[in-house]
Amino acid sequence: MIPALLRNPTYSRILAIAAAGIPILIYYWFFGSLALNVNYLAFDDILILGIVPEFEGATWAQRWVALTTLFPEHRLVFSRSVVLVFYHLFGRVDLVWLMVVANLCWGACAIYFYKALHTAERSIWYFIPVLWLWFNVGCFENMMWGVSSLCNFGVLFFMLGSLYFAAFRPNWLALSLLLALCATYSYGNGLLVFPVLAMMQLFRRNYVQVGITLVTVLIVSKLYFTDFQPITKSLDISNMGQVEQGILGFFGFLGSHATIHAYGLTTSNLYIASITGLLLALLTVGLLIGQIPLLWQSVSKKKPYSNPLALFAIGILAFVVITALALTYKRIPTDEYIGMFKGRYRIYSTLFLLGMYLLYLGVRPKSRHITIWFMVLLSVGLNLAVLHGNFADAVNRRHMAIAEEFNARYNADWHGLRMFNMSQQHYEEIRQIYQSQDPLAEGWQPHEGLPSSRLSDSPFPIVKQTDTDDRFGMTIDQGTFKIGKNYSDGLYLLLHSAQHRYIAPFTQTPVPLKTTLRRGLYYSKYAAASLPAGNIEPGNYRVTLVERRNGQNRFYKTGQTLNKD
Repeated sequence: MIPALLRNPTYSRILAIAAAGIPILIYYWFFGSLALNVNYLAFDDILILGIVPEFEGATWAQRWVALTTLFPEHRLVFSRSVVLVFYHLFGRVDLVWLMVVANLCWGACAIYFYKALHTAERSIWYFIPVLWLWFNVGCFENMMWGVSSLCNFGVLFFMLGSLYFAAFRPNWLALSLLLALCATYSYGNGLLVFPVLAMMQLFRRNYVQVGITLVTVLIVSKLYFTDFQPITKSLDISNMGQVEQGILGFFGFLGSHATIHAYGLTTSNLYIASITGLLLALLTVGLLIGQIPLLWQSVSKKKPYSNPLALFAIGILAFVVITALALTYKRIPTDEYIGMFKGRYRIYSTLFLLGMYLLYLGVRPKSRHITIWFMVLLSVGLNLAVLHGNFADAVNRRHMAIAEEFNARYNADWHGLRMFNMSQQHYEEIRQIYQSQDPLAEGWQPHEGLPSSRLSDSPFPIVKQTDTDDRFGMTIDQGTFKIGKNYSDGLYLLLHSAQHRYIAPFTQTPVPLKTTLRRGLYYSKYAAASLPAGNIEPGNYRVTLVERRNGQNRFYKTGQTLNKD
């Protein structure tokens, strides 16, 4: 029946539009369910929102300095500008608003891909794998991280716009350069757009544009690197251990989606990603081999390269590869091999896959109708596997963010505040700007403690308790507990004494995909929570379980105590 419908142009287009809309709906549901107005784990949001009081009563020169101040090695003008616009319009800055703007930037990138395929006269069916690849949730960290969302999604939005106009509207040089400038002041690797633009212009033999672009990047670099102070070490090529990790990390960065999960990766997962990245790189080289003579002719024989779709794809791939090299050079000495697999970096693996797909369509036009169905099925399968593998992690991260904010609010000496040299008073002043929710403080006064009359017998058996020099933690059997529609609901571990109260969420892991398909289950039976021992100040603590269900907090005694010297 479906093949017959596909032969009818009207029905075929309707089916294609429906298939294209599904990943967008999944992405919207995922974001709408999990986005929360809360500082996401690290204190980046707090630090960047500090632009608001800095602007009050400052001169324009001081405001420009505040806008362009390095953080930590990036000039986040775009993010800070969005913060200021919202504050001056509404008198507050809900962090979800920042996430919405960022995710709109991410979604708008799909318009560039659609226009590229449409200009190249490709059927809408060739756009479907693009959407299923682009709107996967493997980069959920970027979806939910306020200011960081703006940085990471903003730079890609401006970068893709700049490369699109360079490939398909080469006479619109001013717009390409403006978007490249916006990318630069969204995130540091945006500066790499300029050399990619110059390469694309060279292949088109637009030497005047090449000159203008190079002069522009020299001026922008001069401004960007004024008072620039690197805070991380760079890769030491004489250190073979670092070089080995760098090679593995480079290819792992390109193939990180092969791990499916964004967190909790094993060493074998990392190696699989690196092998996948190497294979993807080799496939890309295979696709480019036939184009090398044409690209060389564009430089040596006054014959401009005339394949805009392939040129757009080459620009995307070049940007990802240069970003991967730069990140390898900067991050390996500090974060080592595992540091190349941070959740927020996975957007570049997606972008590399899309660049390969567009390059294939550009250089292999005769065979594209043969493989489109394979690409549709592959992209759908990858999207759903990533959704299954990362939904639990995204819920856990939401719970961690809620717990982090609770700990910072009710412990003046909390490790996170000390790490960023931030007083609790300043933290609360910034928190008044975004007016976050504090669900775990509802129904009691954390500063006043928790009276015994509020405690009930726990329905969650303790399976294991850990008390070492490194961590204090607990594993429980969560039984029939299920998180409802509000994903702030969950189980939390509470340590409270006369001076301190610490909370950690019980994290849940998904069962294997085959178990989900066979039995309709998602979460495993057990849940675990822990706190680093270094974050717990000396004292005598009562160990309590907090159950948040349907927006209500219930407290259960465990009979356990912790005496920290």
